[in-house]
Amino acid sequence: MKLARFKVEQVVAVLAFLISIVALFFAWKQVEISQEHNRLSVTPMLKVTPYAEGKPGRNGIYLTNVGLGPAIIKEFSVRTGNVVASGLESAQWSEILTAAGINPHCFALAWPRADEAIKAGDELLLLSVTKAEGFDICLAELLKLIGGQGVNISIRYESFYGESRHVSESSQIKSKAVNSLHHQFFGN
Repeated sequence: MKLARFKVEQVVAVLAFLISIVALFFAWKQVEISQEHNRLSVTPMLKVTPYAEGKPGRNGIYLTNVGLGPAIIKEFSVRTGNVVASGLESAQWSEILTAAGINPHCFALAWPRADEAIKAGDELLLLSVTKAEGFDICLAELLKLIGGQGVNISIRYESFYGESRHVSESSQIKSKAVNSLHHQFFGN
């Protein structure tokens, strides 16, 4: 009887040990899933958007974080044809716009800074038609930017977890109406 009882106790102990191992495995997996969820819940997603909303609205190029967490800017470059301006130390729009045949004096210019954080939902102005005198003339320059050759913007950014991401977009609005207007004004 003692021998049978001893065996039953051993079986119960082994089963309890196995159950605790299985519970430990599931707890470990839950921690991994929770960490992945936390990482994904703060993932940034940058989007470069050209706008042409007319006089009271947005008219230019904006950088928006449509993700769930902040984006930390690590690299920024703009290209038109063979001309490239890159770095985070100073605004270089004038050089790029001139190379694209666009009057830089028609725009309010902004350039991201090193390690600048763009929080979720924020919209950062990169380039906008100036509100000063000559706004109507500058709309033609905006049309060159969004309907002509335009510029290509490339940004490398990171999440708070250090995950590197990249976005590369054009200033062109892919629209038959914009292309038609551009062709009517500039013939190409």
